Amino acid sequence: MVQVCAHRGVCSHHRENTIGAFHAAVYEEADSIELDVWLTKDNHLAIHHDKTCKEIDIEDSSLESLPNFIPTLNDVLKDPRMLPLNIELKVSPVTDTELLAERVVSLISEMNGNIIKKPPLISSFNIEVLQNLRKLSHSIRIGYLCARQDWGKSMLFETIVENNFQAIHPHHSFVSEEFMKASKEKGIEVNVWTVNEKKLVEVLIGLGVNSIITDDVHMVKGAIKSFST
Repeated sequence: MVQVCAHRGVCSHHRENTIGAFHAAVYEEADSIELDVWLTKDNHLAIHHDKTCKEIDIEDSSLESLPNFIPTLNDVLKDPRMLPLNIELKVSPVTDTELLAERVVSLISEMNGNIIKKPPLISSFNIEVLQNLRKLSHSIRIGYLCARQDWGKSMLFETIVENNFQAIHPHHSFVSEEFMKASKEKGIEVNVWTVNEKKLVEVLIGLGVNSIITDDVHMVKGAIKSFST
């Protein structure tokens, strides 16, 4: 069965990437939650999509100086109501990717088997931070985010296999029968973003993707239910 991943939580009545949006995803019975993480100046893992918030540069600021609505990854991992997580690591030209990877692995190791129900899936557009994660942990689940179509598909899959990543997170425009055949042959999980149109959801279900990342959990769940009956 195709899984439904709530993109930055459910944001119809809540600010995205907040505890309220994540709890709304639980209420709407999503299977998982996608969220975005930046490393702050004092080495906390802050959840926010953009590098800046209210003109504050997250990477150049302490956690204490950020708006109160910005949660930390620690807050989310400790929440007993939380769904499995798809954690996107955000990287800029000034990001220390080694330190970011170290902080993520350290926090997950601290929580694992203690609080976390299911180990999170870590993703990023930046391959360097993912490679650093893999060097630090052979067990952590990793997904490579890709948006560019200028990569040859064979090169893309080879990169994932060579780095021992478990998943690929392509923009939905990548995905075709050929793409899915190649991913299945190599045992690579396909989690597609960001899909908000019912007809496209139906096409992707038919192609056999593993997970659909969406802003409309209710619609995607309904489409999956209709497709399977």
